[in-house]
Amino acid sequence: MALWHIAGGVALMLFGIRFLRRGLERVFGHALHAWIERMSSNRWTAAVAGLAFGAVAPSSTAQTLLTMQLLNAGKLPAERMLVFLLGANVGITVTVQLIAFRFFDYNAVFLIFGVIAYLWARSETWRGAGQTLLALGFIFLAMQLISDAARQLTGNADFQTLMTMFSSHALLLVIFAAGLTFVTQSSTAVIGLVIALAQAGTCRLDAVLPVVLGANLGLGLTSLVAGWETLAGKRLAIANLTLKCAAIGPLLLALPVVIPWVEAMPVEIGRQAANFHTTFNLIVAFAGALLAGFVGGIIKRAVRGAPTQDPFGGVATHLEPTALGSPVFALANAARETLRLTEEIKGMLLGAWRGLQTRDAALVQRVQEHDNRVDELHAAIKHYLSQIPADKMTPRDSQLQFGLLHFASQLETVGDVIDKSFCHQILKQIADPLPLQAQDEADLAEMHRRTVQRLELAILVLTTRDRATAQRFLEEGDTLKAWCIAVQRAHYQRLIGCDDRTLQASTRFLDLINALRRISGQVNTIGHTFAPEKLPKLEAPSGN
Repeated sequence: MALWHIAGGVALMLFGIRFLRRGLERVFGHALHAWIERMSSNRWTAAVAGLAFGAVAPSSTAQTLLTMQLLNAGKLPAERMLVFLLGANVGITVTVQLIAFRFFDYNAVFLIFGVIAYLWARSETWRGAGQTLLALGFIFLAMQLISDAARQLTGNADFQTLMTMFSSHALLLVIFAAGLTFVTQSSTAVIGLVIALAQAGTCRLDAVLPVVLGANLGLGLTSLVAGWETLAGKRLAIANLTLKCAAIGPLLLALPVVIPWVEAMPVEIGRQAANFHTTFNLIVAFAGALLAGFVGGIIKRAVRGAPTQDPFGGVATHLEPTALGSPVFALANAARETLRLTEEIKGMLLGAWRGLQTRDAALVQRVQEHDNRVDELHAAIKHYLSQIPADKMTPRDSQLQFGLLHFASQLETVGDVIDKSFCHQILKQIADPLPLQAQDEADLAEMHRRTVQRLELAILVLTTRDRATAQRFLEEGDTLKAWCIAVQRAHYQRLIGCDDRTLQASTRFLDLINALRRISGQVNTIGHTFAPEKLPKLEAPSGN
């Protein structure tokens, strides 16, 4: 039964690690993603950002997905992303350190307070904190189960013989631990298991250290699989694995020297293993920060191929299918493409206006043709967002998903307004120029300027997701609406006693300004998405 208890403890630990990641995503939400982008301005801060992310999201798959996302967005160079990934590997060791410090003796405390916050807190952040405590409680309870079961094996002669045999074959232990880490996708579970066995006295340090090295090798293999679908991801994961292997090889050969050095640490064996694990990753991260450019250059020349095509639409996007299992990453991908869609709309609006000013009918027609690209991008975003599993999303995620879907739909409508209404009226004006009154021309130019400004502020709202900015955006929309009414009232007053030609020009002016007014009204959606007091309350899900 001892082996069954150990297997059950490992299963519970794996669940706890995944539950922990979801809880921390609830606490930090999408702000963590934006913070990482800001922090990764140079190699050393990228390493710190990676360490922080690894600590709050102890999953090699999650790390690779985020790294691929930032890399494919083109905002950060591959060398910096390699350092970020290595820093994230250091961050993963935090959970192992908690295990080594025997926090699992207090698993009941974590479970009790975690359940209270997770089940009864109303705030999404507090529910996330409760889920985090509950997940740590699961991990520590699993360690307690494994430790108790391992003590039962202490006097088992057959098990002791097996451990002695493995201890004399370090390479086999490395391969076994790498395979187990790859299958479970968790180096923390594998190292936690061997720490529990060591603390129970069932295995010695000469068996523990090869397992730690193998778990780190398995971590690199997991990242390789996660990043294999794209050329950039493949190169990055191979560079990461290369640096790990460059450290694991010499350490494996030098184990007879390393083991006495680790044994000399004035702490018990579990802490020795955890410290070795952390030190290994710190050394690899430091070497990676120094050699990232050199290693990246070699890998780039060695690994060649064409970038993969996006399966969600005809236009190339960064809507990675591999990120769909993690709503935070998938929604960040969708938000980035929605920003791109907003920029496309802004470009259409500016191009159409330039065509009006220069009487360039060909330019206006190209703007109309560009609406097809907007339609394709909108379809790709909508399809991608619809693939995110609903049971994995928090209320905050669901709100953002709905907001992005609705805003992208409104932007697609804006593209149609520009194509079929605004550009259509401009082409009529180019083909049959009607003299607009000077004040009408000034009002039309001001309306266009304000509409472009609205699009720019919408981009800011979507980028920052700040409530105050969203509220200001909505207030400015109300101000613009009142201004439009005043402009039209003054325009009608100027029409008294006018001839037929002026009345025809009035109709064209009103058609143009109303098209711009419709565009401004359509983009209001983004303000409502990030002004929570204007949204209906979403019920918290019962699951994770």
